[in-house]
Amino acid sequence: MAMSIPHRSRSQQGATLIEALVSILIMSFGLLGLAGLQAGALGFQKSAWSTHRVAEFTGNFGERVRANPKAVDADYQYTANYTTGKAATLTKLNCRTSTTACTAAQVAADDLADLLQKAQASLPQGSMQITGTITDGFVITALYFDKDFLKADGTPDTSLTCNATTTGLNWRNCCPDTASAPAGVRCRRFTIIP
Repeated sequence: MAMSIPHRSRSQQGATLIEALVSILIMSFGLLGLAGLQAGALGFQKSAWSTHRVAEFTGNFGERVRANPKAVDADYQYTANYTTGKAATLTKLNCRTSTTACTAAQVAADDLADLLQKAQASLPQGSMQITGTITDGFVITALYFDKDFLKADGTPDTSLTCNATTTGLNWRNCCPDTASAPAGVRCRRFTIIP
């Protein structure tokens, strides 16, 4: 007795070369999409890192202001424009670490020098501005250059300029008019109430 072998149709014999190429093409588009998401995530990560560093400086500065109750409003003002601030070298007296007795104004000057040095060292081309009062609170504005802060055409973008009606997220990211921030400079603003 002869055994018959079932006949397989050609469509059941496996994937053709065209099907394999289509699969590879679809997978390539998916991988390109993931690469785009990765690049976008890195940009957001850099922005979040800068904001975190500014929040860290601000919190530390707030503690220093609270620890100097005899200081007056003018002791904690620093309103140099961006270009001047990023190049400034404020003299530190090391009032908090030395045995030398310092006045409240000297301690405040030390605190400002420390804050500006941290901004310059940790942020790209960093600077700071501080305005406000001890009673109402201080607004600390960190200014720094961001090479990824670009318009759609690839040229550096300009930050919003703060005004009396600026609120919310725009207020957190606007630059004071007195800062004279050039294109490509971002601003992050925080308020501390001693």
